[in-house]
Amino acid sequence: MGRSTDPRYLAVDTLNKLESSGEFLKDLLDAQLQKSSLSRLDQGLFTELVMGTVRMKRSLDYVLAQFSKRPLAKIHPALLNVLRIGVYQLLYLDRIPPSAAVNEAVKLARAFGHEGTAKFANGVLRQVLRGRDSLVYPSLEEHPAEHLGLKYSYPDWIVEHWLDRWGVEETAALCRALNEPPQLQIRVNTLKASPAEVRAHLEDRGASVEPGRYLPEIFTVEPAHLAVADPWLDQGMFYIQDESSALAAHALQVEPGQTVYDLCSAPGGKITHLAQLMQDQGRILAFDVSPRRLALVEENARRLGISSIATAVGDATQDLQLPPAPRVLVDAPCSGLGTMGHRPDIRWRKRAEEIKDLVEIQKGILHQAAGYVDGQGLLLYTTCTLTSWENEEVAHWFLAEHPEFRGEPFPEGFPGCGPEPWLKTLLPHRHGGDGFFLALFRKVKF
Repeated sequence: MGRSTDPRYLAVDTLNKLESSGEFLKDLLDAQLQKSSLSRLDQGLFTELVMGTVRMKRSLDYVLAQFSKRPLAKIHPALLNVLRIGVYQLLYLDRIPPSAAVNEAVKLARAFGHEGTAKFANGVLRQVLRGRDSLVYPSLEEHPAEHLGLKYSYPDWIVEHWLDRWGVEETAALCRALNEPPQLQIRVNTLKASPAEVRAHLEDRGASVEPGRYLPEIFTVEPAHLAVADPWLDQGMFYIQDESSALAAHALQVEPGQTVYDLCSAPGGKITHLAQLMQDQGRILAFDVSPRRLALVEENARRLGISSIATAVGDATQDLQLPPAPRVLVDAPCSGLGTMGHRPDIRWRKRAEEIKDLVEIQKGILHQAAGYVDGQGLLLYTTCTLTSWENEEVAHWFLAEHPEFRGEPFPEGFPGCGPEPWLKTLLPHRHGGDGFFLALFRKVKF
């Protein structure tokens, strides 16, 4: 098997590039898939090996440290990635025979090193194979953050924050849920097709199509590639979007003919959904600080057949000089921890101290947004993260700074949990999909 057709070799190569380049995992995966000669089956294995190894890196290193006589810091990075992929298969991929996982890792160790590294990899992985059923983690009762962080592979700061918010059982369930391979969800573009038509089309192509939990226009599709490669995606019959994200458009309760501002709109999932719910009737202004990202909004609008969206480059932390409108959406820049199922590298990229800067940006955008809402209008604040610093604390700050607003209860039956009816947190283990936060405000004084 040539290197361009060997999913394990390409997986190690991708992990090496991820560590050396600082690029985002999704971009590297897409680039490798485009230039490789992998079969459809091997594309799935390649993606699983890379995503899973990045996701479980801390846990894999913890296991390796128990069986390697050589400190991990002294192992060549490429060999360490070979070992991580080998251990990932031994611990998490039951469908791969252990002998195959070890033998293929030995071949990789030789390809990325020499005969000595191959022998070293063979010895370490065979020890892991013999001892994998007797792994020991720190006590959950005495050291809950360290136990959960090592077992489920998260930085301590994330686990500690979740433990403070939700306790041990809820945090453990959340950690497990965000480690599950993500399901692909689509939003039917009802401007072009009905949910029944899209479902029948995908099922005719061999896909399993299940309705979303909450929204009639959302479907979960398996296997994912049947939707991603379907011509109806390019024709705008449906759009790939997680149901948690899709709930934001419904929360804003738009009506045909209204004016709506989306202050952080790229790449356009929520704003095109708003246009869809408005039957493409009204005036929707999409802002983003990046012209390149704003072009994605325009491209998506064209593909979906939407004419009511206009775009403008603008920094939402500054005054955009907008007249008041009945609906304003702030889908704020955030740490993105709710999307770790799709983007496992986020957990290793973010630091707790960085969130302070994000919070200031979020507050700056909300402060400007307050001036764009007309009397009795609605302002929706959303993030795709799960820290109270970026979510509830920012929402309460906003009400304290802007007494002309009050928290507006979500429509009856709207999913999510929260201490107050105008705050909703969507948790993957409770509500499915990504982690997501919404706060709804109504302007009552003007």
